[in-house]
Amino acid sequence: MAIHGKELAGMIDATILGKEATREDLVHLADMAKQYGFFSCAFAFPCWLPMMVEELKGTGIKCIGGASSFQGNEPIELKVAMARWNVEHGCGEMENFMNYSYFKSGMYDEVVKDIRAVREAAPDMVYKVILETPMLSDDEIRTACDLCIDGGVDYVKTGTGLLGATDVHTIEVISKAVKGRAKIKASGGIRTIETVDAMLDLGVARFGVGLASAIKLVEAADQR
Repeated sequence: MAIHGKELAGMIDATILGKEATREDLVHLADMAKQYGFFSCAFAFPCWLPMMVEELKGTGIKCIGGASSFQGNEPIELKVAMARWNVEHGCGEMENFMNYSYFKSGMYDEVVKDIRAVREAAPDMVYKVILETPMLSDDEIRTACDLCIDGGVDYVKTGTGLLGATDVHTIEVISKAVKGRAKIKASGGIRTIETVDAMLDLGVARFGVGLASAIKLVEAADQR
């Protein structure tokens, strides 16, 4: 599926995840989101959420709130508290990392409990759970998708890109696993418009892309 840049931008969560990012970098993210019309801004620094909400006020561009660290292994009570803090400070959507340690331990009931607790802490908000699929086998991805759906997610999200890129095969596996019960967010290492097209054909509804790559993809969509 080939789409124009404006339409693609409206499906992109533009991100800055590097721990060295500064206040100036975050303001630049907000400025570029406004210029290109990205759906939202995602960043790994909760301390900047109030500022980013103010920067994007009146634009309709959302800030994504994070209920966990990249590991996702915090106690449920801490995830719930963080989710509520994000809601109180103006985030527009919620993301949570699946508890990878619980999952690898076969503690599937605890995985669902963790996911559902954040769902209940932000009941009216679009909610995505991140799997970090490069660390999982296809069978594990299928199982994780089912657990996410049991926990009440709106989106299954592939990963961050910090542990490896998301490929088209992974999206095929997720698409067959979710069977329309949840939407798909592809994130991590998506660099070409051809990859975007292929993932759109498999039902991806949202993309998480680093800011520089997001700009290149939107421009590439308009240049073909």
